[in-house]
Amino acid sequence: MELCVRAMTLGSRSDRGWHLARYAEAIVALIIAFSLTAPARPPSTHHSGRVLLMGGYIIIFDDMRVLFNAGMTAGNFFDELERRKTRAGEQFFIGSRPISFYPDSVRVDLFGGVWKSGETPLDKRYPGTAAALMDSLQIRAEWKTGLSTRPVSKLSVRRLKQDETAPIILWRYQLDISDERVPLTDHLIVNVYGPDNGFVARFSAAP
Repeated sequence: MELCVRAMTLGSRSDRGWHLARYAEAIVALIIAFSLTAPARPPSTHHSGRVLLMGGYIIIFDDMRVLFNAGMTAGNFFDELERRKTRAGEQFFIGSRPISFYPDSVRVDLFGGVWKSGETPLDKRYPGTAAALMDSLQIRAEWKTGLSTRPVSKLSVRRLKQDETAPIILWRYQLDISDERVPLTDHLIVNVYGPDNGFVARFSAAP
């Protein structure tokens, strides 16, 4: 399966940290491809095309280090979408047709797997075991326009079973988001909280 990967900037990092982040984010696209083509799984009705990477974290627990990543897909919508400079400014197109809005539904996959490479100064640390947090994540999603945010209209969250994803992934949450007429200039924000509602991670993406 051919896959286009678009990396999202994670902010200022050391060179070593930056390369680790890029490597970590690329895993998202590979895992989605693996999950859709694994022979043990029934055929998927969701075509995973271009992945908009939403950032990544390395979280250090008492028993392991976890790479926590996210990626957004929308069938083949992002495969065909192009941003072009016009006399009116930058606009989005599919072929010759101008596009102003996201599709009515998008999907976000959150992945957590064991990270065995080196630590960076930007790693997050949480006391206790990884399972105590990762088994009970609370997830909220919103659209961001400038400095303003609003909740998505509909969000469904499903935690996938181990046989539904790549073997290297210990935790995978699938978010299906439905909304209408959301401008492509908006960012999708996914905030992740622990079972005690403590903040864990924030993921963000836009075309």
